[in-house]
Amino acid sequence: MRTEALCQVEKLQVYPTQQGALKRCIWWYHLIAEFWECPFDTLAEAKTVEKALKSALNFNGKKRDIHAISYQFQPFGVSAQVNSGTAQIYIHTWPENGYGAIDILAESKEDAYKILKKLQENLKPKNIYIAEIVRGISEDRANGEGGET
Repeated sequence: MRTEALCQVEKLQVYPTQQGALKRCIWWYHLIAEFWECPFDTLAEAKTVEKALKSALNFNGKKRDIHAISYQFQPFGVSAQVNSGTAQIYIHTWPENGYGAIDILAESKEDAYKILKKLQENLKPKNIYIAEIVRGISEDRANGEGGET
């Protein structure tokens, strides 16, 4: 019996769409995560989901000013967003399928993955799919050459 979640990560590439479009600095690290086979009770109620998301933003033990908004679907399911100013999490749940669609945006890649780890602990998925996107990266930075800001 597997005790650790199966996790697949895909890193999406950034391609220029017009001249100079990629000449900017990194704004956010964005993880798009799909959590599969989560226990029903971790995804069904807004209060439970909101608590899991708030806990994930407190990954390093610092007390942060966290703002949360959630919507409880009937009979079950949740859409929620939490924001600490330096990180944001969005989630939409389908507890009857054990599925949660999650967006994590953080100022650093390290923080994004710490939030992801905490969400895994809280929501207990058996399978995870992750797409990693760097928001605002320049073509020069992607090649390790620095770049304009």
